[in-house]
Amino acid sequence: MDRDDVVGIFDENGLLSNFVENFEFREDQMNMALDVLSAYQRPSVVAIEAGTGIGKSFSYLVPALEFAFADSEDRTVIATSTINLQKQLLEKDLPVLFEMFGKRCNVAIAVGRSNYICLRRLEEEVRATALFAEDEQSELGKLRAFAHESSTGLRSDYSGRPDAAVWASICSDSDFCQGGKCPFFSKCFYFKSKRTLSDASIIICNHHLLFVDSNSRYESSLDYSEDCILPPFSRLVIDEAHNIERHATDLFTSEFSAWILSRQMNFIHGYRSTGGGRTVKLLDELLPYCSDKELYEKILDFFTVVISNADTVNMALVNRLEYAKITRILLTRSNASKVLSDIESVATMLLDNIRRLTGLLSSFALKVMTDEQMKGRVDELNVHIRRITDIAAVLESFMNVAKWTEDVHFLEIEKRGNVKFAVFKIAPLEVSGILNNALFSKIDSVVCTSATLDLNDGFSYWSTSIGLPVTEKPFIRKTYRSPFDYKNRLMLLTPYDAPDFNKDNQQEYADYLCTQIYSAVSSSGGGSLILFTSIKLMDYVYSNLCPSLSALDLTCMKQGDMDRFALLEKFKEDTDSVLFATDSFWEGVDAPGNTLRLVIITKLPFRMPDEPIYRARYSKLETEGRSGFYCLSLPDATMRLKQGFGRLMRHTTDKGIVLILDSRIVKKSYGAIMLNSLPESYYPETSVNSVATKIESFLF
Repeated sequence: MDRDDVVGIFDENGLLSNFVENFEFREDQMNMALDVLSAYQRPSVVAIEAGTGIGKSFSYLVPALEFAFADSEDRTVIATSTINLQKQLLEKDLPVLFEMFGKRCNVAIAVGRSNYICLRRLEEEVRATALFAEDEQSELGKLRAFAHESSTGLRSDYSGRPDAAVWASICSDSDFCQGGKCPFFSKCFYFKSKRTLSDASIIICNHHLLFVDSNSRYESSLDYSEDCILPPFSRLVIDEAHNIERHATDLFTSEFSAWILSRQMNFIHGYRSTGGGRTVKLLDELLPYCSDKELYEKILDFFTVVISNADTVNMALVNRLEYAKITRILLTRSNASKVLSDIESVATMLLDNIRRLTGLLSSFALKVMTDEQMKGRVDELNVHIRRITDIAAVLESFMNVAKWTEDVHFLEIEKRGNVKFAVFKIAPLEVSGILNNALFSKIDSVVCTSATLDLNDGFSYWSTSIGLPVTEKPFIRKTYRSPFDYKNRLMLLTPYDAPDFNKDNQQEYADYLCTQIYSAVSSSGGGSLILFTSIKLMDYVYSNLCPSLSALDLTCMKQGDMDRFALLEKFKEDTDSVLFATDSFWEGVDAPGNTLRLVIITKLPFRMPDEPIYRARYSKLETEGRSGFYCLSLPDATMRLKQGFGRLMRHTTDKGIVLILDSRIVKKSYGAIMLNSLPESYYPETSVNSVATKIESFLF
C-alpha cells in the first residue's frame, strides 16, 4: 500500500464514497490515514488528535486491513477504552470496509480470561452441589444449561447477571488451569478463543487487557513475536488514548482490605453460594481424604483469629477516618506513623496469624490423599493459599513505612453492601517508565489517537505522563481539528457574573446551580446532559429540580439509577429527557441529533485535592520546583473539559449549546488557556439573566 492507494480510497470521488452513506470528503481523514500508513512502513510512534467527525476509525482501519490482506500474519491489535467503540468497529466500520475491499480477513474480540466459563470447574462445582445444580432455576443450574448451549461461554452472552461468588467459582482462571491435561481441553471456551485470536489479523481489546499482556511479557522477558495473553503482534492502535495513564495506574495498583482477605478465605472455609442455596465447604470436602484430622481443628481456630484481627484493623481505621470526616487519605513518611499507630500491633498480629494459617493450610493440602477426580479441589486450595499470601504481602509492605519507595500509599473507605471497609492501596507514582519499557519501545508501529490529546502544548502533558517519546523511534504528533461548523451550530455560554465557587459559599453555589439549570433546561425543552464533578452536589441538585422539571413533562434521570448502558439508551430514546451525571459521563456519551441539544458543565473539572494519587503527583512536581497547578491540575482539567464539551456535536447536522456555569472560566487568567483548547464556537458575552433568552433564540 502506498500514498496513491490511500488517496484513491479517501479522496472526494474515491472508493469509500461509494460505500458510505452521505459520504463527505475530509482531507484530514485522508491525511490521518497517511500518517498511520507511515507508522506501518517504518518503526515509529504516531500520536494523532482527531477532532469529532474526522472519522478516525476508518483512517486507522484501512491501513491495518491493507497490510493484513497482504500478509495474514501482519497482525494489528486495536485497544479501546469503551465497549461502545469496540461494537462500532466490529459491527459498523469493519463490515463497510470489507464490502468496499471485496474481501475479508479474520477479526476477533479479545476479553479477559475470567469472562469465560471453565467447564472443568463448572462440573466440579456441580458435583459438589448436586442438589442445587439439578434445580434448573438455581443460578448454577442456569449457568450449566448456558454452558451446554453456548458457543462462546462468555459471561456477556449469558442472559442474566450471575452472582459474583458463583461466577468466581466457575470462571476460567490461569491459576486453576490444567492446560492440555484437562479432560475438557478440547472443548475449553478460553482456549477456543485463543485459537480464534491466533487466526485473526485484527484483534480488538480494551486498554486493560493490552496492559496486562504487555506487563506479562515484560516480567517474563517475552517479546512481541511470542505468544502471551495476546498472540504475537507488531502493530498497535490505541484509540481513546487520553485514558492510557488512568487505566495503567489502575492496573498496577495493589490493594488489601478485610473484605478482600475474607473473600479468599471464604473460598476455603465459607459456604459456596449456588444462587439457589448453600453447600459444603472446600475444607470439608477434602477432610475425609486428609491423613491428619487434627489439622482441621487448628485451621478453624486460626480462621477465627485471622477474621477477628482483620475486623479489628478495619474498624479502627474506618472509625478514625470517619471521625476526621474523610473517606480517603494520602500517607507519607511524615504522617504514616501517626495514622497507622492505632493498628500497628494488631496488624503485626494479623500478618503473623495469616502466616500460621497458610502454613497449616499448606500442610493440610500435602496430607490430602485423593483420587484424580478430587485433585482439582486440592489445586484450588493451593491457589487460594497463595492468593492469601499475596494479599497479606500488600499489607506487610504498607505497614513497613521505613522501606517505602516513591509509590503512592493511601487509605480509602469503600462500601460492600452496607458494610464499610478501609482499603490499603499502593499505586505507582508514575506509569511512564513501565509503559515506555514494556510497550512503546517494544512494538514496531504504534498509533495513539483521541479527540483530546493536544492542549496547545505539543502533546507534552499527555505524552510525558505515559512515557513518550522513546529514544529508539521517531515520535510524530499531528492535530486535526473537527470539520464540524462550530461557529454556526454550537453556542458557548459562560456567564461572567456567576458567583465564585469556594469552600465558604458551597450552599450559595448549589442554589445558584439549581436556579440556572432549571432556567436553562426549561428553555431548551430538555434534551440536556448536566455534568457534575461531585456526586453529593449532583444528588442535591437532582432532588431539588426533579419535581419541577417533571412538572414540565421532562423525564429526569440520574447516574446510578440503572447501569450506564441502559441509562444512555433511555436518554437517547426520550428526546426531551434530562440526564444528571458525573465523572465517567464526561466522555463516551454519544447522543447525536435532537436528543442532546444542551450540555451544562456545573464546575470546571479540576480534581478534588484529596485524591491521593493526584495529590502525590502534584507534590512531586512542587518538590522539583515546578508548578503542580500548571503542570498537572490545569492540563488535566482542560483535557476533561474538552471531553465534556465534545459530548454535544456528534454529527454535522447537530446543533446546540454548551453552558459553563463556573465563572472561573472567564474570571481567572487560566480560563483563557482552557477556552483556547476548545473548538472555536459562537461565543457571545453572557450574563446570568440572559442565558435563557440566548438558549431559546439559538435553538428555536
